[in-house]
Amino acid sequence: MPSRVYVIELDRAAGRRRDPRIPWVYVGSSARTPEERFAQHGRGYKSARLVKRYALRLRPDLYEDLDTFRGSKTACRGETERAKELAACGFVAHSDGVSHGRRSGDWEEWDAERLAPVVSHVDAAIAELYESSFKPLDPWRCAELLHGERGFWVADYINQLDPPPAYGLFAHVRLDALRERVESQAEYASCNDPWG
Repeated sequence: MPSRVYVIELDRAAGRRRDPRIPWVYVGSSARTPEERFAQHGRGYKSARLVKRYALRLRPDLYEDLDTFRGSKTACRGETERAKELAACGFVAHSDGVSHGRRSGDWEEWDAERLAPVVSHVDAAIAELYESSFKPLDPWRCAELLHGERGFWVADYINQLDPPPAYGLFAHVRLDALRERVESQAEYASCNDPWG
């Protein structure tokens, strides 16, 4: 049966982060859909304790670019490779009993080329920020919110106590790549600007 790799974001209590904006994630694989497998983890069915206890949400932006794998062994290899790739851009990625990136201090954020296969998720996050912003967002501020930047100015745009899910979702991506994408969506934003 074909198997898919999936990624689950874990709660802050799962462990010390390398960057406070980039969460721990769990990378797994299953013949079931990611949604079905996520529900199974929640019920405790064949779930690592870490995932059962700290699972927050699926992160399709971190796995949807992968094809299905033939057989569980190749899926496990794909799972490990994705965990290592995520560790290389700042995540602590738990997979098959190993927390990749936990001890490493260096990482390199994704550039525009690496972001391209999952850019539809960035576009959805851009739209979410434009819709939830208290006042009009320019491309630079929108990119900073996607990146999870912090500062006194953030409260001018979003509720910091209950931020939209898009806030900080792409902290593992270079800020210039995010700004470039936001600018490419400027036509969409101006057409859908609730302030315009």
